[in-house]
Amino acid sequence: MLLKEGKIGNIKLKNRIIMLPTVTNLSNEGFVSEREVEYYKRRSKGVSLVIVGASYVNKLGKFFVNQIGIDDDDKIQGLRKLSEVIHQNGAQAAIQLAMHNPKYKPSDFTKEQIQGFVQDFISGAIRAKKAGFDAVELHFAHGWFVNQFLSPDTNKRTDEYGGNFEGRTKFALDILRGVKKALPDMTVICRINGSDFTDGGFSIEESVRFAKLLEYHGADALDISGGVSSTSEYHISPMGIEDKPLIGIAKRIKENVTIPVIAVDKLGSVYDWEKILEDGIADFIGIARGLIGDPDLAEKLIKGQEDIRYCIHCNQACIAYIQKGLSVSCMINPEVGREKEFEVKTDKPLNIAVIGGGPAGMSAAKYLAKKGHNVTLFEKENKLGGQLNVAKVPPHKQEIGKVIEYLENDLKKYNVKVHLNKKISLNEIKEMPYDKIVIATGSKPAKINLDADIKPYTAIEVLEGNIPKGKDIAIIGGGLTGLETAEYLAEKGKNVTVLEMKGEVGEEIYPMVKKLLLNRLKELKVDIITNALIKEISGGKLMYTSKDTYKVVKVEDVVLAIGNLPDTEFEELKNENRYYFIGDCKTVASAVEAIRDGAELSLIV
Repeated sequence: MLLKEGKIGNIKLKNRIIMLPTVTNLSNEGFVSEREVEYYKRRSKGVSLVIVGASYVNKLGKFFVNQIGIDDDDKIQGLRKLSEVIHQNGAQAAIQLAMHNPKYKPSDFTKEQIQGFVQDFISGAIRAKKAGFDAVELHFAHGWFVNQFLSPDTNKRTDEYGGNFEGRTKFALDILRGVKKALPDMTVICRINGSDFTDGGFSIEESVRFAKLLEYHGADALDISGGVSSTSEYHISPMGIEDKPLIGIAKRIKENVTIPVIAVDKLGSVYDWEKILEDGIADFIGIARGLIGDPDLAEKLIKGQEDIRYCIHCNQACIAYIQKGLSVSCMINPEVGREKEFEVKTDKPLNIAVIGGGPAGMSAAKYLAKKGHNVTLFEKENKLGGQLNVAKVPPHKQEIGKVIEYLENDLKKYNVKVHLNKKISLNEIKEMPYDKIVIATGSKPAKINLDADIKPYTAIEVLEGNIPKGKDIAIIGGGLTGLETAEYLAEKGKNVTVLEMKGEVGEEIYPMVKKLLLNRLKELKVDIITNALIKEISGGKLMYTSKDTYKVVKVEDVVLAIGNLPDTEFEELKNENRYYFIGDCKTVASAVEAIRDGAELSLIV
């Protein structure tokens, strides 16, 4: 059924695969950039409909630094480039109309101002039509501006735009009715929350009522999402959330309307997508992050190819980057938004050695070989992947393992020669007969001077399978690795205490992931102590001070999770032109940065 034709409103769709809207931060002050055009060009092949991500209908509603705009006629020319490139690839083109500004709440505006916002949406739709789009999607979800009016939790107005259900839905319905009146033939999709997943927020019961009203007033399809900013794990679900978290609410709404319903968010594999359609839970499959990671996903399905790169839902370079004001990227696809840069082939193939088969080394080898160089990779262990092999061990992190598989497949695809169990010494590296040598030897666990009568484990040793024998375990270090190791050991029945010298654990962890991880640790009864300065470990006791108070924790084993430092084995080669240092041996960072670092090397070599 995935490849069966469908229809939404007046537009015929060649299959049931829809590219969902995502902010890209690829525009230039709201204007469409060439990078944005290339981004959509790369992803509109194979899918039936592309919904261009959240375009702001007025300056007040611009939320992201390089978000695309549809607030003025001067944007139409650039927007037309997007609709044209999407059409050239055989897909229908839609654009999402949005407004979001968390500085304000519904009660901050007069009735006249709200009516002005309604007109802004209508004007945006008219511009979309002039720019050649076949449909618009009205963004009524995710705690964005219109969703705040819908929610009894955030809408405290007492006039006709607040209070009861009819009042809270009036703003959204005014927008829909206005767009349909101005453009009777324009296909209109509404993105709504099946539930806000908050106490006192918009519930599934109200969402069902709302869906019926939207259908009655002319909506041609419903895009069913969920969650607001504080519960965003329900619309950009990370690894810690089970697949298909929104299927139940999509089903409820589908049972109550006759217009098509689009299913979204962490929908599993192609077999899950097919079953969702077969079971009548939804009419279309909406994919966002999956097409960021694998822009050829739909074409591969059509051709019956098996090598789809499923999103691993790490959220580290798509959502996290966008929220930092950076352009969209992806751990498994560092080409995102830079598609043309990585198309360049070399006219002078070099013989290149890569030392280290972790994420940076594998990525460098892949992209250098893709560019046309002859690449040989040397790895000291008996398998590739480096610290990704450890990163996939903690609970809810298994999807990380796919990254190793994807990179291994690429090394085969581009004919990289791989030598495992091959430790290269400094003298050997100097004698290697290669034009260029890439050093990607990673990092090593940092050490601390610890007054202890027991030998501590490192977190890496534990995650590699060297489980402490004792029952009471102290983990020193409350970063991501320390917290994930705590969960790993707690699930094995250990009594775990995490001690962190800072005032907060997990400072560097993406907030959504941190929230879920801390909730799980709480359920596992992991004790977390902050502002902890370790004094001594002896006689089964760990002594520490916290805010000038001397305290003791019972311990049988200790695990160090205090971060890593670059491997300096080949440090003396750093200033020689033949050698390039990438990844953790240059600067310790995440797998996202390591893979990008390896890929970007191919742009200069």
